[in-house]
Amino acid sequence: MESKLNRIVAGHNIGTAVALAFAAALPIGVATPVSGADGNGLKWTVDAEAGRLTVRRAEDKTEWRGEWPAVVGYWDATGKERSQAVTPSEGWKMERKLTEHGCQLMCRQETLGFSLALDFTASDDVLKVGARAADMAESGAARLKTLRLLRRFGAACESDEGHLVIAQQSGALCHFRDKKPGEHFVSVYQSSCQCPMPLFGVVRGKSAVAGIITGGQFDARVCVSTCWGPQKQYAIDPVFTLRSFREETRLPDDIAVEYHFLPASEANWIGMGKRYRQLNFTQRGIRTLRERAAASPGLAYSAGALEVRIRLGVKPVPCEVKEQTSETEPPLRIFCDFNRVRDILDEFHRQGIKNTEFCLVGWNRGGHDGRFPQLFPVEPKLGGEAALRATIKHGQSLGYQMVAHDCYTDAYRISEDWSEEFLRKKPDGQPRKGGAWGGGQSYNVCLARAYELFAKRNFSRTRTLGFKGLHYSDVLSIIGPFPCYDTKHPQTRRQDAEATVRILALAQKTFGGVQSEGSLDYTVPALDRLLYVDCDKWLPLMKRPYVDTLAPLFETVYHGTLLYSLSTDTVNSQPGEAAYLKTIEYGAAPLAYFYGHFMLDPTKNWLGKRDYRYDDAASLKKIVANLRRVSDDVERLKHLQMEFIEGHRKIADEVFETTYSNGQRVVVNYREQPHKLPSGAAVPARGWLLLEH
Repeated sequence: MESKLNRIVAGHNIGTAVALAFAAALPIGVATPVSGADGNGLKWTVDAEAGRLTVRRAEDKTEWRGEWPAVVGYWDATGKERSQAVTPSEGWKMERKLTEHGCQLMCRQETLGFSLALDFTASDDVLKVGARAADMAESGAARLKTLRLLRRFGAACESDEGHLVIAQQSGALCHFRDKKPGEHFVSVYQSSCQCPMPLFGVVRGKSAVAGIITGGQFDARVCVSTCWGPQKQYAIDPVFTLRSFREETRLPDDIAVEYHFLPASEANWIGMGKRYRQLNFTQRGIRTLRERAAASPGLAYSAGALEVRIRLGVKPVPCEVKEQTSETEPPLRIFCDFNRVRDILDEFHRQGIKNTEFCLVGWNRGGHDGRFPQLFPVEPKLGGEAALRATIKHGQSLGYQMVAHDCYTDAYRISEDWSEEFLRKKPDGQPRKGGAWGGGQSYNVCLARAYELFAKRNFSRTRTLGFKGLHYSDVLSIIGPFPCYDTKHPQTRRQDAEATVRILALAQKTFGGVQSEGSLDYTVPALDRLLYVDCDKWLPLMKRPYVDTLAPLFETVYHGTLLYSLSTDTVNSQPGEAAYLKTIEYGAAPLAYFYGHFMLDPTKNWLGKRDYRYDDAASLKKIVANLRRVSDDVERLKHLQMEFIEGHRKIADEVFETTYSNGQRVVVNYREQPHKLPSGAAVPARGWLLLEH
């Protein structure tokens, strides 16, 4: 009976409704699972008794199987944390109901008082699995904490051919061998050091499945299982936090994951990146860099420009005075006042460096991180507003784009705007603290309030100073999102993310473009440039016990959509250095920083191995001469910023090739000697070569 049903649903001579009507007439049991197939031959079954999922493409013999439909974490009636597999052996009852494109599996645990419904639907080569918040219930004293969906679905075993694909930082691969048993949880969206995209995947031989979390992603993690259990399994699956503590209101968002079963030609991490890229265009409304630049002169300029940041001034960090007042505020450390900025601009112009976007950091009252959310008046010790306006105008007269740095996530007690009303609150009602910087102890601002109170006010006033181009708003795309528990302005993580996008979109509209610090991709609909995809200084990815190989997965998804620098390690790197070559290999944009090292303890600075500082005209001339070499590379490669990355591979030891959508290839050679290609062309030692079709 089962094989007959599969043949009927997979056929092309009857409609879905007829097939489902036939299936509905069958008795429900282990031997007669619900089955589906689409026009491209995706076949799948959901076991009626245990809810186990099995999927394969018609032309592919590889079957993707799951253990159980879900695992729940919960607090029992006494408040103790426990977990339980959603399976009949644990007392769960399954009821299966057919739907137009699949089935719904109702799962009930009467002892605990839990019930939830899992929806399975198929279209083309995509199987969607979801759990609506409205269909979850808790009728007893126990409370749900987490939902782990399709635990170890499609697991491989030790020494199988293939790998897990982990969208952590740029991207990482975990091969099915030589790992210690473990489960490693990696957060989605909590920082760019974790997973900046809700994407994960498994490659098994010549088959692959990409998982894309499309609902509940702001409260999700992925679990990377290595050498787990008697079968030594390797797997990656999503886990959703429904509550952070027992008394919290349960997550109101629906959970949804799309499983894309890729054809053999796309069954690799690059194919997964391309699939998610396409989803961005079709489902998220994201537009290419080429499209946006056509309507934004500021973005078009920035796409072909060297990005240079200049830190003007900052109070001592670490700071001795945590809660500052105007009487106890430490003096500003001045690195570069507004007149001195003009010296830099003039030297760039003298040396023929044309397209450059200069971002001024710390122009505001109190300098960098000095009195946020207060920006005005312009810091008098740097020259005041008149001098700043003159400097901006001077830079623009030389053909440069002049942009500003600000911040909406932090507040300091010394600010004239200070109030606990707009701060992000913890569950106990106390303000959530950030780091201690120039302005002292920082406190997190609820971003919904930041948008209404400060972004609307500050952007328009900052724009009148003359700044125009890709405005920089600090850390919005590298940390978060966070909930706020203030009863007057409560925010879920999703709502906080939405407020982040509103701030960025307003900056984009006001200045002609916007940039921020990290790669959290919920910001992409309103983001043009980001500083760091990777967080090498803090969490070296290759040291993780589940990582074997790094891969430009994020770059495959977003090159041609975003301008990006690679990591703090690459700041101020020079041609020939490994960090610089990695920038070229990953299609990133070089980033230069004057006075990037501002910590009093020089061992605590994280922005690259070198800092650009100068004491006289001769030393400034030498710095700019080095940056001219970087600018020349930007000029040679700028057209590729509008293209997609279509391929990346290792072609020899320490030699890598990146292929772009226009057919051009960039080969990067990390060796100490030239590398000869089959064509006869030579890639310079510790250099790169741009190749035509």
